[in-house]
Amino acid sequence: ELPENTYVEFRDNREWGWNVFYVSFTIPYGGKSAVTKILFENDSSEFEQAKLVDEYGQVPRDFPGKIKNTDELLADAKVENEFYNSLTTLPKLNKYGGLEGSGKKHGLKSTGFFHVENKPVDGKDRWILVDPSGDAFFHLGICAFGPSDDFTNVEGRRDSFTWLPPHDDLFTAAWKDNPGDWWNNRAVSYYKANVIRKYGPYNEQEHIGRLIDRVLSAGFNSVGAFSGIPSVVHERNFPYASMLLYGNVRSIKTVRGMFDPFDEATPREIDRSMSGYVARNANDPLLIGYFLANEQGLEDIPRAIPQLDGSYACKRKLVDLLEKKYKTIETFNSAWNQNVASFNELNDRGLALTTEDVFADTQVYTEIFLEIYYCIITQTFRKYDKNHMLIGNRWQPGTANSETLCKVAGKYMDVISINYYASEIDKGFVSRLYEWTGRKPQMWSEFYFTSTKQSNAGPGGHDLDTQAERGLAYRNYVENSAALGFVVGVEWFTLIDQASTGRFFEGFNGERNNTGLFSMTDRPYKDMLVEMNKTHNVIYDVWLDGAEPFLFDDPRYNPVQGEAIRQISAGREISPIEVNGQQSGYPLRPPERISSKRLVVGRSAEGLEASFKAAWNDDFLFLIFDVADATPMMNKNSPPSLWSGDGVEIFIGSEQFDRGGAMLFTDRQILLGAGGNNQFYVPNVAQQPAIKTEVLQAVNGKGYTMEAAIPWKDLEITPKENMTLLFDISIDNSDDGNSRTAQIVWNGTARNSGDRTAWGRMILVP
Repeated sequence: ELPENTYVEFRDNREWGWNVFYVSFTIPYGGKSAVTKILFENDSSEFEQAKLVDEYGQVPRDFPGKIKNTDELLADAKVENEFYNSLTTLPKLNKYGGLEGSGKKHGLKSTGFFHVENKPVDGKDRWILVDPSGDAFFHLGICAFGPSDDFTNVEGRRDSFTWLPPHDDLFTAAWKDNPGDWWNNRAVSYYKANVIRKYGPYNEQEHIGRLIDRVLSAGFNSVGAFSGIPSVVHERNFPYASMLLYGNVRSIKTVRGMFDPFDEATPREIDRSMSGYVARNANDPLLIGYFLANEQGLEDIPRAIPQLDGSYACKRKLVDLLEKKYKTIETFNSAWNQNVASFNELNDRGLALTTEDVFADTQVYTEIFLEIYYCIITQTFRKYDKNHMLIGNRWQPGTANSETLCKVAGKYMDVISINYYASEIDKGFVSRLYEWTGRKPQMWSEFYFTSTKQSNAGPGGHDLDTQAERGLAYRNYVENSAALGFVVGVEWFTLIDQASTGRFFEGFNGERNNTGLFSMTDRPYKDMLVEMNKTHNVIYDVWLDGAEPFLFDDPRYNPVQGEAIRQISAGREISPIEVNGQQSGYPLRPPERISSKRLVVGRSAEGLEASFKAAWNDDFLFLIFDVADATPMMNKNSPPSLWSGDGVEIFIGSEQFDRGGAMLFTDRQILLGAGGNNQFYVPNVAQQPAIKTEVLQAVNGKGYTMEAAIPWKDLEITPKENMTLLFDISIDNSDDGNSRTAQIVWNGTARNSGDRTAWGRMILVP
């Protein structure tokens, strides 16, 4: 039994090279469901059983560095140090990995613990992470330091593997956890099995020590998040970051990674938890600081909390605030478009965001919510540890793009951490976050680049042709982050490639990306590490002395920038416009072009470009697009996912033009699919508008024309002559109609759907 408006998707993932089917049910906020059993049957008797990977965990296709037999692993062990010894000599570093002598040069303090100091250089902010001895330390960390995402789930598909390690004394370490534990008979690491073949019985201390020696040779200096901290880390004097634990606090089911800060039991449980491990580590000089969490869904607070029932203290707190503000239930009903008899009735009633008053009230509540959340954590932490830093929540960029969140977090955090996956570094975006947080230093706590062609694993969002290009992308990212002056470190994700059959905790559909510095067969990606080593040699020159950062000559990483704000004039229709893919009725103005150089998503925009015109009358905004596309009109997606196929995205706003950050309540993103007429979707509106579209294939077959009429009433805009609107256009491209391969934009960025800052302008002229 599923509630109305449930989105059901059944997907054949062979389109992405994954031999699984995937089904998902997305339940609307507040929807209740009762799914007892869904039975799928298939008959595979006529098919030969394919093997996903060979006995070394490698996919069937060929790629550079693929292992053919165990003798090659044994040969690697004998000569591998020659490569690490060949890497370029690094700057002179102290015992903690900081730049020796930099403390004296820059007047830094020695406190015995990692901390941050602000030392302006030539009148510009320069935040410095300082190691325990008082020298500058740019955090070059590695997440998941050791076997982790290389484990894969074999339960239910054991016959899909050529070989599985036996549960014997030699290979027992290749199986996850201890015998008898849940994962022990289900998740296996081919990486650990290969290490055992290479070096003999597995010894964690020896192996982690070996990995530390390797990454030190390349210039990395610390352990990042999601890592175990065996004693060898302290023996090698290798700094590390850790994660806070909160005990058995009650989580909010509709806000990912968040507990209920208003629950009376929350402070007690957090205190109980921190009195243990936080107190024990309070005097550890190698501990850089604690992350609070990872990629929480904090942006969902305004929509999710009103939908909860009264068993949550956070919902009862919201109701209490509403009663104090509105006084009478009649006033509340009018503002929130409700029809309830009492405030008490709201506790067990789902409330939707349907008016601007609702939006404003939930923003006020969100600030109070976040204030309590950060206050509880900070006060309890400082009770048990006065020496170490709190280094943020590892926000995703969309989460971070909130002035309220940044303002509150900046009051409590020593460092702000962002899992900033990006090709081009958007200096305007990260600088705005810096200002919003009260100019707190940043750590970019998760990123990676992949090369599917030259690895055993699959692609991530930033895939490159070669391992050398992975290194060049790394150089561009790290050196340009350091040059900003307020970034004090980064964390690469991960040390070892993810399993090509999917990381274990996500079942058969898990990530399987070429994230590692080392392959599944323990081989280093030498071409990449050589490039990374170059950055590690100059990082302090860039960070502290103003040397020019490396620029990767690739349009995705350093695109040609257009004007700061582009502007288009939309004239009144000169005769009635019919939506038929023809320009009759549009003013005789030259069209606006979107060049392939405006690529913001994908590896290449070759052959993709567009031009468009705009017109208006009192009832409609008209837009007509001519798109050059070698595989036109490919969009097989359902409305919420139209952006994954060929089509156009339109962004419109009518107020607070100078306000950056997330979209306002009155802003609109409109998705127009090019797979057929009247294929459209507008996210986050109570009722879909009555948009009319017409799509025609170009005469030469290498593109399409799309025309749309968008009702002003559905935009909640009353058009007037000489009115200025926020406005932008993105063109999405797909080669198969299922997944997006590229996106070009008129003025903005790849984050247009979550960040209005870079939208252009439209003027409604007579």
